[in-house]
Amino acid sequence: MEAEGRYARLCRASYRALSALVNRERIDGYSSRYASRGLVASIGFAGLEVKPSEVFSLAFFSAMGALALVSTVGLIALALGLMDSTMAIMLIACGGIAPLLTYVYVGEYPKRRAAYMRVHSLGDVPEVISYVVMAMKLNPNIELALKFAASSSKRQLAKDVKKLMWDLQMRAYDSLDMALGAFASEWGGYSEHFKRAVFLIKSATGEREEAMRTIALNRALDVVLQGTKGLMYSFSSALHSPALILYSIFVMVPLALVAMLPAAAIVGLRINAIELALLYDLLFPLATLVYAHSILMRRPAAFTPPDIPNVKQAIPAWAWAALALSSGAAISALYFFPLSLPIARSAFPVWGVTAAISVYCLGVYTPYKKLRDDIKKMEDEFADSLFILGRRVSEGRSPEEGFAYTAAMTSGTSVGKAYARAAYNIRCLRTTLRDAVLSPEYGAFSDVYSDRIRATIAMLVESSGKSGEIAGNSIVRLADHLKELQSIEDDIRKMLYTMTSMLKTTCIVFAPFIGGVTLALSQSISDVVAHTLANLSDMPESARQYFPMVPEFSAPMVSNEQFVLIIGLYLVMLVIILLRFVSGIEHGDDRYEFMYGVGTALPIAMAIFTVTTALAGSAFGSLI
Repeated sequence: MEAEGRYARLCRASYRALSALVNRERIDGYSSRYASRGLVASIGFAGLEVKPSEVFSLAFFSAMGALALVSTVGLIALALGLMDSTMAIMLIACGGIAPLLTYVYVGEYPKRRAAYMRVHSLGDVPEVISYVVMAMKLNPNIELALKFAASSSKRQLAKDVKKLMWDLQMRAYDSLDMALGAFASEWGGYSEHFKRAVFLIKSATGEREEAMRTIALNRALDVVLQGTKGLMYSFSSALHSPALILYSIFVMVPLALVAMLPAAAIVGLRINAIELALLYDLLFPLATLVYAHSILMRRPAAFTPPDIPNVKQAIPAWAWAALALSSGAAISALYFFPLSLPIARSAFPVWGVTAAISVYCLGVYTPYKKLRDDIKKMEDEFADSLFILGRRVSEGRSPEEGFAYTAAMTSGTSVGKAYARAAYNIRCLRTTLRDAVLSPEYGAFSDVYSDRIRATIAMLVESSGKSGEIAGNSIVRLADHLKELQSIEDDIRKMLYTMTSMLKTTCIVFAPFIGGVTLALSQSISDVVAHTLANLSDMPESARQYFPMVPEFSAPMVSNEQFVLIIGLYLVMLVIILLRFVSGIEHGDDRYEFMYGVGTALPIAMAIFTVTTALAGSAFGSLI
């Protein structure tokens, strides 16, 4: 929501600034003529508090900013005497294309945001439907089940369910059946299995026999889980060609061009350091990022990761940032020391950037990664522990006895500690069952950041008011329910593992390895061209008529130091982009997994690049 707020503020500020230059009626008239229905609908769906005219205003100023940036680069190149025909062509092309692309990209943000929300809201379907099914198995009241799902989940779909209940209370619908039908039809365009599940849940309310109602509810849950699995299977099957294009065109081609650039000087194609930096450190990474992002936008969300609040750390984030900058600056400063190394000294600034990024990512996000892993482990243990608890309660044991017995059976685990705390709260603090497990001050599960566990515990508390046998059987059914959810999650994870493991290996090993080899080959070709140029300079005048290419034959304009710096920074950006792509496929929008992955993988990739460049340079040098 923070990003949407910034976007809305920028839109309104741009509209006010443009209104000072152009009459507001003209801006609003342009907006009314050219604002599509899709844009207006997307603004409403995404909850952006802006008008189409404000969106167009921000797009206009963004395009002007892109044009100003290209013009600034041109003036700098002209002042430094680097303006040649190649640079002029690049600047003219960028001056025409960049503003247009920027205008479209910024102006289409509401559509992209709405599409993103629709696709990722599908990941809320298994969670919300499972809460509804879970509640209806204990109490066949669909209205109470919907309220429970809306209160137990913080996802976008749960908020829509809450809005549905509000509309029902405000008499926007004549009946609950009509409201559910409209809600299912609205989401049916994005998720057919969600629509079918809602209809099955509606039919379950009309079943008088508990067995038939349970069958209908299980069928609804099965439809959702299998539908989610099918979506991920379709995405995984369709991922092969885009991943191949990403690897071959956006990774291999730029790296292969590295070896060709020095040889291009033979035919008079000379590229200076600024042009090379613009190409490899701006255009290529930007194109790769846009293409990878377009693939991830089509990824259907399966199971949304849990929300984790800010973790108190001994060293705050700003201190880690200062430490990261200091370590990066210290390593980069080694560039100014005369060291005898098998690789150019400009590798030190590349390692400085790598160190700064890795130190910050590992320092700030390791606690979150550890907490996320603990939550995942606890969710795996929780389903098995529920079965043990349910069996004890069905025997007529009290809740505190059931908690104590389950804690003893699961001793040494995180969930066992939580059960032990719950038993202690009931016996020693004389609290109610709800307070013993869910009290914000001392509840045994109050610091468990898993909506699934907390919702299940809430259902357990609700079922405790029934007889021991009924409550125990209800808890066992909850355990079976959770095991089924975990089974589907594991199947989806295994389904994606084959593709993500290959892409991760490419990202961490192959891309840096190929980059190091091609960079070393490029340096060797540069040396060959320089030696050949020196030999041709001593050619007799009478022999020059037989070598008409000599006037254009010249050494590359980019030194070895500049090559290592530019290509090294390109590989840093490439590894981060590919890691974002892999993490997005495997974990979705899990920022903690991605940042932790960058912190661990980036030093390995840069080490492979450095060692490969040094060894390949020595090998190629011995052949010259």
